[in-house]
Amino acid sequence: MNLSEFLGRHGLESNPFAAEEAAQDPVLTQSADACRHPDFGKIFGEPTHPSPAIVFGERGAGKTALRLQMESAYRAYNKEQSDNRVLVIGHDNFDAMIGRIARHERLKNQSAALDSITLSDHVDIVLHGIVPQLVDQLFGVSDRAPLQVGNFRKQLRKAPTLVRREMLLLQMAYDHTHIAAKRTRQLKSALGLGGSSGSKAAANWSMAFAVFALVIAGISVVQEPKRALLALAALLAAGSFVMGWSWLRCQTRVGIIARGMHRGIRCVNRSPASFRESLHHIEINIGSASMPTDRGDDSRFAMLDRLLAVLRVVDYACVAILVDRVDEPTTVAGDVDHMRSLVVPLLSSRFLQHRGLAVKLLLPAELGDLFNREDGAFFRAARMDKQNTVERLRWSGSMLAKMCDARIRAVSKRPASAVPIENLFDANVGRAKIEEALAGCANPRECCRMVYAMLQEHMAHSEADAKTISSATFDLVRQRNQVRAIKR
Repeated sequence: MNLSEFLGRHGLESNPFAAEEAAQDPVLTQSADACRHPDFGKIFGEPTHPSPAIVFGERGAGKTALRLQMESAYRAYNKEQSDNRVLVIGHDNFDAMIGRIARHERLKNQSAALDSITLSDHVDIVLHGIVPQLVDQLFGVSDRAPLQVGNFRKQLRKAPTLVRREMLLLQMAYDHTHIAAKRTRQLKSALGLGGSSGSKAAANWSMAFAVFALVIAGISVVQEPKRALLALAALLAAGSFVMGWSWLRCQTRVGIIARGMHRGIRCVNRSPASFRESLHHIEINIGSASMPTDRGDDSRFAMLDRLLAVLRVVDYACVAILVDRVDEPTTVAGDVDHMRSLVVPLLSSRFLQHRGLAVKLLLPAELGDLFNREDGAFFRAARMDKQNTVERLRWSGSMLAKMCDARIRAVSKRPASAVPIENLFDANVGRAKIEEALAGCANPRECCRMVYAMLQEHMAHSEADAKTISSATFDLVRQRNQVRAIKR
């Protein structure tokens, strides 16, 4: 008897304990709410009243599963709502952020970039992740549709001029690097916006005045009255000079803003020339007062508010930012000090409590231990007491046994009559003994590993007609698991 036959005898279509990584676990999706941690409600909160959450958990404790479950819960909530929906943004691609900062600062060692990361970098990479998708949805050039709305372009075009301009400003700062300037012109036309920096008009008028001045000066050589013609030529030359000065002033101001944006937005990798070309499509006084030209927090909160203003037009009330996998970037590699450099900028109470944001930080347990040794100034800045903090994502044996039941039910041919976990074992093992063994696992990943190992051991050494896993196999694998846990 092979494993498929053994599982089939218990009404199971596949092995519910094979996957170890939540992102590649189909059973997690099928089991839905049944595999949720009891603290899920506190962490998720109420979508109508967005709130932050900080969760600390060991590897395998279910942080990524929590993120996937929150994404699923937000999707379900959005389907039921005609307004007050939530835009979900994942923030876990830290390798890209660190690599771009290192290239921007011309650092040979990417780990040096970690020490310079600020909140502005995190906000920039989040906005760079979502703004291009919104522009794609406006143009209808991609299958990606982050907003569940019909005809986003039409609805936004009906919005007040200020809101349409906010969308244009977001695009100018955070759109695709190599085509951003071209898309600025296209988006401006699509949204029905006017205005420009005035540089092109000033250059055209300057050239026109100069040409007329030369023509009239030439005419004065052969015609009378020379004095009047020369006076007109001088007047036109003065006009050309004034327009030329206006063009130079405009170019200088746009260049200063473009260079400031290039220095300030380190995660987009756009050249000053690209920013400059985009800026010429908007009135210079608007651009100078609105764009993130430094690495300060105020300009980033302004950009977040612009995103929220655009979303409100299509009945999205808030943004959920789900932060995960902070221990996985190549330059971090699980080092707790590197993780601290990456995460601490996010622990800004102003950011976590910002109106319209629901920031969920899913962090390794080592960071929680490190933060507990910080001084009072750290806690006053982060205000951890106000952030719905879960200090440890703990799993009891009973909770893990219920999770196993849910996973079995998810792959059962008849979910309504699915067998509980204890039915896979001999009667003398029992539920209580299973819960005691699972309590030693402490988290879902180790729980699934142990049950999977029991199934494999049963296939390798049990008799062909054995319908359940023996107590001897159970005890052997449990003992091995305990030894491995001590070594870790």
